[in-house]
Amino acid sequence: MVDTGRWQRWCEAALGGRREDAVTLLAGLRAVVEDGPPYDRAAALAALGDAPADLLLLLDRHARPWHGGGAHRWAAGGHAGVDPLRLLLASLDEDGRVRAGAVESLAGCGGPLAVAALALRTVDWVPEVSERATAALVARNAPDEVAAAVRVLLRLGGRRRAGGLLASYRAVLSEPPHRRAVRALAADSDPLARRFGVELALDLGSYVRGDLLRTALHDRDQVCRRLCAQRLLELDPDQAGRLMWARGAGVRELAVAALPGDVPATRLVAPLADRARMVRAQARWQLYRRGEPPADVYRRQLRKVGRTTAPRLVAGLAAGLGECGDASDAALLTRLLGPRERDQAENWPPMVRRAAARAIGRLAKPAELVGLLGPLATDPDPGVAREVFEALARVPADVPVETLWVGRTRTEPAVRRAAERIGGRACERTVPTSSPGTVPGR
Repeated sequence: MVDTGRWQRWCEAALGGRREDAVTLLAGLRAVVEDGPPYDRAAALAALGDAPADLLLLLDRHARPWHGGGAHRWAAGGHAGVDPLRLLLASLDEDGRVRAGAVESLAGCGGPLAVAALALRTVDWVPEVSERATAALVARNAPDEVAAAVRVLLRLGGRRRAGGLLASYRAVLSEPPHRRAVRALAADSDPLARRFGVELALDLGSYVRGDLLRTALHDRDQVCRRLCAQRLLELDPDQAGRLMWARGAGVRELAVAALPGDVPATRLVAPLADRARMVRAQARWQLYRRGEPPADVYRRQLRKVGRTTAPRLVAGLAAGLGECGDASDAALLTRLLGPRERDQAENWPPMVRRAAARAIGRLAKPAELVGLLGPLATDPDPGVAREVFEALARVPADVPVETLWVGRTRTEPAVRRAAERIGGRACERTVPTSSPGTVPGR
């Protein structure tokens, strides 16, 4: 098995963007092409093939001029389709004639790396080179080669010479011979290429409803999930109920927006208490549109919660009420800071206490903040303590020295920083300012 470890490390270093690392990788590639053993050349090719498309653009940026004993020249006729690595380096040469010869040979050389090099030369500043590269590129339809080309072209879109190249290539991929390549693109590991493939597959009608639902629910990329959810809801709005349980917040938001206007308020409880703020806002909009105050729904549901209520639901309800309630809701939310029930010593879980503290910090009257949240400065959960001190920052001058000391001596950095900010603001308010024309101290 070929050991690619050294080449992978060089590629990863070059991806950091430093010219020195890119030059080191280029020097290593030139050396292995000149007199390296076959196994080392294979390792270099494997590492370049596995690297992100950004690496090729970085190598192109730093390859000219080449330093070290004079500029290196690759004979235009000396690399006739037998060595992809040599052809790749020749395509980066500063001499346009060498690049043109490399493109001509790359056109007859198969494999993703050769096609990626062709895609890079489609924006060459020498028209003859770019035209040859473009003509060679559109003739490829193998899925792995199309994916390699798309990854590079997507990253060249901002260049002036790219023009409408990506749109033209997209039109080529829309033809029947490329349908298999498009489906492969929609499952590509590169996020940009994957999104490009999903968009194109949707435009071509390549997805049936089962594909759309499966992608919307389970795809690892949030953009792809949302694209497929949008198309599915356009075709079948009744799928909104199933999409409300998707793992992606963007999909759940679309599903809530697609619910009919007369959906019962009880069906909106889950999205009203969703862990994502965007979903909660969309659910509230559903109620606002028909004249129902969302705060009333939150209050009714929070009065019902008890020991057996799911903590995630309670936390979501508290967060939602904090976003649309008023100062009168502070007392209801304070219930969630202590024991679950009057005769129980068990506190609500940290996620509930955090949401309640944040909501109280937003809604409570300034004069009540220290009394409501000050006792939680010693809460064992760092998230609760952080929310407490973030809320108390509204009234820095009212925070007792003892409470501030608790925050400053806690071990969690986020809590200490929040307490320090309060102390800094309190000091700013207590420092007297001199009026014009007076001398301080007199």
